[in-house]
Amino acid sequence: MDKVKVKFFAYFRELFGAREMEIELKGSLTLAEFLDSLAQTPQQKKELFHNGHLNPQVVVMVNGSVVNPEAFSEIKLESGSTIAIFPMMGGG
Repeated sequence: MDKVKVKFFAYFRELFGAREMEIELKGSLTLAEFLDSLAQTPQQKKELFHNGHLNPQVVVMVNGSVVNPEAFSEIKLESGSTIAIFPMMGGG
């Protein structure tokens, strides 16, 4: 059974109701398709997406590497992958 682990940080924990989830992959999905299926409520979709693209205020990592928002529709997920979702952090 192909599964991925999703870790949520900051307000995404409250938005998705968990620190992490293990989710079964239904076939071969891109990261974009997976995130679209993960976001089940209008609020979740609004926080993850903007005009059909990944929201620029969201950082997504797959197996410890930051995903370029331009490429998230091209990345194929593999069984055992870990996806981390967190807001862009500002600093000063």
